[in-house]
Amino acid sequence: MCIVVECIFVRMPYRTALLAAVASLAGAVLVYFGSGLHPIWWVMWLAPAPVLMAAPSLSRSSSFAVAFLAWGLGGLNMWPYLRGILGIPLGIVILAVAGPALIFGLTVLLHRSLLLKGRYWLAALAVPSFWVSYEYLNAVTSPHSTFGNLAYSQMNFLPVIQIASLSGIWGISFVIFLFAGTLATLLNKKVSAKQRRSLACGVGLILGAVFFYGALRLSSRPSSDSTAAVLLVAKDVPDSAYPGHDAEALALLHEYVDELRRITPPGTQVIVLPEKIARVSEGARPQVDEIFSRAAADLHSGIVVGLVRRTANGSFNESRYYSPEGKLQASYDKHHLIPGLEPELPGSSRTLVPQPAGAWGLEICKDMDFPALSSEYGRDGATLLLVPAWDFRVDGWLHGRMAVLRSVENGFGIARSARNGLLTINDSRGRILAEADSSSSTFAMASVSLPTIHESTLYRRLGDWFAWLNLAAFFGILLLSLRSSKQSAKQR
Repeated sequence: MCIVVECIFVRMPYRTALLAAVASLAGAVLVYFGSGLHPIWWVMWLAPAPVLMAAPSLSRSSSFAVAFLAWGLGGLNMWPYLRGILGIPLGIVILAVAGPALIFGLTVLLHRSLLLKGRYWLAALAVPSFWVSYEYLNAVTSPHSTFGNLAYSQMNFLPVIQIASLSGIWGISFVIFLFAGTLATLLNKKVSAKQRRSLACGVGLILGAVFFYGALRLSSRPSSDSTAAVLLVAKDVPDSAYPGHDAEALALLHEYVDELRRITPPGTQVIVLPEKIARVSEGARPQVDEIFSRAAADLHSGIVVGLVRRTANGSFNESRYYSPEGKLQASYDKHHLIPGLEPELPGSSRTLVPQPAGAWGLEICKDMDFPALSSEYGRDGATLLLVPAWDFRVDGWLHGRMAVLRSVENGFGIARSARNGLLTINDSRGRILAEADSSSSTFAMASVSLPTIHESTLYRRLGDWFAWLNLAAFFGILLLSLRSSKQSAKQR
């Protein structure tokens, strides 16, 4: 980092060095507060702009260095979480911070090149197309999928996240970077007034259409004759994450059931408990089934409980559904496990619980980071996802809101019950209907009745079409830029 700073500031004239310093500092501050575990949504819209605006006045190498420094320093907001909370190896954490900084540096270089060649529309469009292409390729190759995607920074800005019902998560990142790329282009002195008007009007129409669609979708409430009265219950018991013996596990499960009998409102249709509240052997499973089957029958409510199921062939992170009739009706094994932290074996099949109007689907925690799995449930006809979860306290808001975006993409509701995090129930627009912090009491609870609908969305039907469109646009812009460079070289 010291070498980067020296290359940027020491070897350039004072005014240029001052511009580089201001751009890198402003970019770093905006990235720091606009992303991370508790982002301020509107800050992210401005974060790329300072470096993009400064780049045409800097050399190519200085532009890249300033961009890398700004994004890298801003990305340090995740360092305490990745290194301190999750205990991820130092080398991987450095890559997690440096990778996006490298991509942003290359994005700035492409924008700068097109701007200096007078390709103003391409300069503005190159920024979002490059970034979305990177995020998509990262998601399909990473074991953490969309975790870290900047679209999640917008979860408090409901109008803009509605675009996910058309484009998926990729459309949200696109409009953020389109705004920043356009702003930097418009403020460039070489752009004529006519070109500014053309670019401002064109991009303004795009952004206006996004906001109009978002407002329209939020104002519409799909009709549904069916509702589900949902209760979420969670208890933070760090010392009992994995009770050492079946007797301890059964005692904790009895404690949960006793609380359910005390607090469950009449008419509750389904109760969702957190992920991994106990670890049980094959020998203890009949007792577990008896405990929850009896409780479900007595409460006339379905119960979803998250357990670690130990077998002779390995362990599984499991969600078990007990019907209101008192039967174990369905089970689901978590597909996507946290590398290095979860030694269980992954599942591979989806689980649907039939209901009079549609069906309820089962997923577990990190599964919700992967858009494709939730879309498959959408195509199966799911009207509601029931999700046991376990967060790390500091990431409770972010990880919970990541799950909420799957609702917007696919048009169904989600009930997510997290220990060491938030209990949230949301509708198909991403509106939080009920929420509680699991640390707020011995047993935290959230309860609401929400419409259960099977709403069709373009994203659910076509998948990641918008990400592929950005990949095509990026390579097209890159080829045009290279061709323009070759023509300029020949003319010289």
